[in-house]
Amino acid sequence: MSIEKVLAKHEFEQWLYDEAKLIDEIDFDGWFNLMHTDLKYEMPVRVNKEGMERPDYSKEMFAFQDDIETMKMRVDRLKTDYAWAEMPPSRTRRFVSNVRVLEYVENEKAVVHSYLLIYRSRSTDIHHDLISGERQDEFTYVEGEWKLSKRFFIVDQTTLNTRNLAIFV
Repeated sequence: MSIEKVLAKHEFEQWLYDEAKLIDEIDFDGWFNLMHTDLKYEMPVRVNKEGMERPDYSKEMFAFQDDIETMKMRVDRLKTDYAWAEMPPSRTRRFVSNVRVLEYVENEKAVVHSYLLIYRSRSTDIHHDLISGERQDEFTYVEGEWKLSKRFFIVDQTTLNTRNLAIFV
């Protein structure tokens, strides 16, 4: 692996770790500032198919399918008294691993895949949520910073054992 690839991998690992910390610390404004204005943020519904048929997720149904405007509405809503699903806010911990830089053009664009495991607990509830999957991210370099321009999250479960999806992946 070339030194350029090693440095790019390290840079995006740190970006993803910083992103996870912002969300886990409920700094939604700081997190939203990492987004590109052309953002596409999607989580298709996972489906069971026969044998080895792929893809094993829907191309028409999504748990969420956001752009920058709908993402801004989601973030702003979480800061109001009307986000009942997140009152009080969930306690989350995001574990990012298996970061792979698939494409990289310095100071221009990058395609990065990673695995994500989210642990989530709610208030005094003794139950917790575990959500795992693979993120397929695209980044665009804007004014000296990498911005997330596309996230495609393929969740591992076909049935999510969570009461809501008011959190970010």
